[in-house]
Amino acid sequence: MITLRKQGVKPDSTIVYMEVYGVNRVIYRVTASTVRRKGKIIYTYGITLEDIRAGVKETIESFSDNMEYTIAFTNALVKKGVRPEGLYNAALRQLRCSPIQNQN
Repeated sequence: MITLRKQGVKPDSTIVYMEVYGVNRVIYRVTASTVRRKGKIIYTYGITLEDIRAGVKETIESFSDNMEYTIAFTNALVKKGVRPEGLYNAALRQLRCSPIQNQN
């Protein structure tokens, strides 16, 4: 019997790597987690924005495999005052402006 499993969909474990409380009362978090891809354990970094006044929370569990890139993007979100509702649009804009990297 062969079982097919989607690789890298759910993190094995997640920890908060960095947390910033913005002046707009939004908490910006960078999370670190491990996923299995092609039998190897890979570290991946995610982003969570939580508006503590409205109780709105948005997350991208696997934003990047590069910690510095994820932290820089999160710092840009803090600087621009992006709210949780704007996380996906900001990530799409970033993806559109980023060069495509070849991952083997």
